[in-house]
Amino acid sequence: MPFLLQDPPPGWSQWIQAHPQVPSLVFAGLCLLILAGVGFPRFRSWQRGRHRPVLDPLQLEELLLGTGALVLDLREPEAFQRGHIRGAMNLTLDQLAARFRTPDPAAQRALVLVDDTDEVSHRAYALLRERGFDWLYVLKGGMRAWRARSRPLAK
Repeated sequence: MPFLLQDPPPGWSQWIQAHPQVPSLVFAGLCLLILAGVGFPRFRSWQRGRHRPVLDPLQLEELLLGTGALVLDLREPEAFQRGHIRGAMNLTLDQLAARFRTPDPAAQRALVLVDDTDEVSHRAYALLRERGFDWLYVLKGGMRAWRARSRPLAK
């Protein structure tokens, strides 16, 4: 017989009657844990992106269709080969540091930094800003957000 259908242990019903708020508090605590588990990754992404220009997947897609931008995918080549944003250039953070030393004054395209979660992109953003690059954006939530919004992937 399942546990819930068995008789409660002796003294249990008196304890519940004496403390009727406990089941509600336990339920509220479980709900808060679930909410924290779902919201914590988004909070970390929001915290990293404060005071920085970030784009959500739809905004990036509009930018790619409009004036165009250079998307720099900072993931490892294996992850890049499994699927990436159309037209993206694959560079790891080390390669980016070596390749983008100073901004080209003739370049008028925005640079959009992308990785899996946007954590590496924000580090790359800080590096490029120190070197004088201006038109920089980070894909908020990275490729996870791109895939979650069912945006197209190139292989």
